[in-house]
Amino acid sequence: MTDCLPCTLENADVDAVVYRDDTWSCEVVEGYDVPGWYFLRLRRHAEGWASLTPDEAAGFGVVSQRIAKAIQKTTSAPTVYFMSFGENYPHFHFLVVARPDGLPAESRGAAILGTRAENLDRAAALAVAADVRTSLNDD
Repeated sequence: MTDCLPCTLENADVDAVVYRDDTWSCEVVEGYDVPGWYFLRLRRHAEGWASLTPDEAAGFGVVSQRIAKAIQKTTSAPTVYFMSFGENYPHFHFLVVARPDGLPAESRGAAILGTRAENLDRAAALAVAADVRTSLNDD
């Protein structure tokens, strides 16, 4: 599906890939390239939870926990958000966001999306991604 952004990430630059196995991939995504922000996605095209196989659903928990742990270790974020709305991109994916320490209360939760434009920095996002990838590889 060429019009599916998560599907196009199969061709992401190697520096943008934080994690990849046969089923799951996690990348820095252009337009969302804020340090500590990633798409965690099922590599095959599937829409919504109901489209996952039991093995994929179980694997999501394991992979998302590993990624969250590596993000917190490398960024010192007090929490990591996993957001999925499935409307703009129905392909099963989550926006994974390291919530920075000191973020004002009015910008927490889904409101953090409003901080995206002011924090776009591809070079810094790729540098953080390299640290997260190293942390995952050290596990």
